Order: sequence, then C-alpha cells, then structure tokens
Amino acid sequence: MEIKNICTFVKAAELGNFTKAAQELGYAQSTVTAQIQQLENELHVNLFERNGKRIVLSASGKEFLQYAYQIIKYESMAVEHFSLSGEPEGELNIGIMETICASEFVNLFQNFSLNYHQVSLNLQIVTTHQALDMLEKGKFDLIFLLDNKISRPDMVTAREYPVDISFFCASGHPLASQKDITLEQLLQEPFILTEKGCNYREVFESEVAARGQTLTCITEIGYTRYIIQAVSRRLGIGLLPAMTLSEALRLGTISLIQVQNYQIRMSIQVIYSNRRRISLPLRAFLDSL
Repeated sequence: MEIKNICTFVKAAELGNFTKAAQELGYAQSTVTAQIQQLENELHVNLFERNGKRIVLSASGKEFLQYAYQIIKYESMAVEHFSLSGEPEGELNIGIMETICASEFVNLFQNFSLNYHQVSLNLQIVTTHQALDMLEKGKFDLIFLLDNKISRPDMVTAREYPVDISFFCASGHPLASQKDITLEQLLQEPFILTEKGCNYREVFESEVAARGQTLTCITEIGYTRYIIQAVSRRLGIGLLPAMTLSEALRLGTISLIQVQNYQIRMSIQVIYSNRRRISLPLRAFLDSL
C-alpha cells in the first residue's frame, strides 16, 4: 500500500471530487482514479460511491479514512524525526479572524517571525465557518477563532482566552456620561456593525429579537478600524471585542457603554487538528503561546 495513494485518497475524500483532488495534487485525473482503484483492489472494498461526477465516501471509505489520517501522520513524523535540522523551517498556515488581527494578539505572529526566520508564516483572514472547513481539509495548520466554545472530536483547543464583547460610543456622545443604560435605551440609537453572519452580531440580534425589539443598522462592514473610526465620529453605536478597543480608549475617542443585565462573552480559541502531525513550526508556535 503506497503512501502517495493514501494521500490521494484523503484529498479526494476531503474535496469530494476527483478532478479537484487532481488539480491540487498536480496529477492528471486518470492518475487519481488509478490510485484510488489500486487502493480499493488492495483493500477489497469500494471506498467511494460514484454517481456521475459526484463521489461520496462509502461506509468502508469512512472507516478507512480514519486509518489513512493516522498512516500519513506517523509516516510524516518518522521522516521528520530522522531528518531534524534543529531549527524549525517550512510553512505555517494559519486562519485568523479579522478582529483578532486588529488587537494586541497580532504581536504573537510578529514575535514568532522574529524568532523563527526559517518559517514562512502565512496568515489568512477567514470567518469561523471557513476556518473550520479549511482546517478539516488540511489547508490550515492552526486557526484562531473568536466564538462560543468549539468542541469537535477531531480538533484540539491548544489555548483559550476569554473576551468581552463591548458596546461603545463616541466620547462626546450623550450615552458616554450615563451609567446603567438599558438595552431598550441603547436600541433607540443607530448601530454600526460587523457584517451579517458575524457570531457576536448574531448573538446580539437574537437577544433583540427575543425581547421583541428591533435595531437600526446604518452601516455594516467586516473591518474593525472603520467601525471604531465611524463610532468616534458619532455616526452610531458599535459592538466589538473589548481587546480591539484599547487604543481608541487610550486616545479618549470612544467610551464603553455598560448595559444593565446584559453582557456578551466569547473566547479566542487556538485550534489544530489531531488528524495530522504537529510539524516543527507548529510545535514552536504552540510553545510560544
């Protein structure tokens, strides 16, 4: 049983398409088909159920996929063990949410690059759904999420940091001088929010709907700095992770709003897949957290 055939099987299983697997692996589609057929002959089972161009894993395919992940993982670990150069080198692909990049957490990545010059650090801004999907497909080595607790059997949470999601207004706004503001009072103001589908916006909108209230969103954008600047110019009320607001609070351009009996809390979660090996660059990054 050849490792390259097993790798091809995993890629086809993750993508659900032989053509896409061939493109990512740099093979002709006929090569992918031949490698899968060779595996099926060796195992005496059908690994995929074929319906035209669509493929889905068979029951045997799902079972073998778990073995395949382990085979690839330990083969890679063995090769790495006997070819250690001491200094971590190679690529480290990380998916990260925009709000995390707009906070002090960005120092983690910059400090890592300063300490490990042989590692190419590739960061990509993604949503929670995109991050989880790409981690599962092996496109990311690690993801940084800001969300409610993520719990999946094939994923490991290496670190977790609690974060408050805060309402804020311009420092000269009438609400800036008030305490114990009710949510009903706050909803009389226009809002500048992140894009629809953002997890903490969804939590807020669900609470508003549960109370039979409505909110007015005059601008939505997935760019933290724009929201802070717009709020500081008294264009509306903002809702962002508290960690992204420290600079504007220090400059005195915005003020936090404390809402009676209501607080959104989430956590930054650093997650990797237990299906794949922990490479030297990934191990070095995890140790630096």
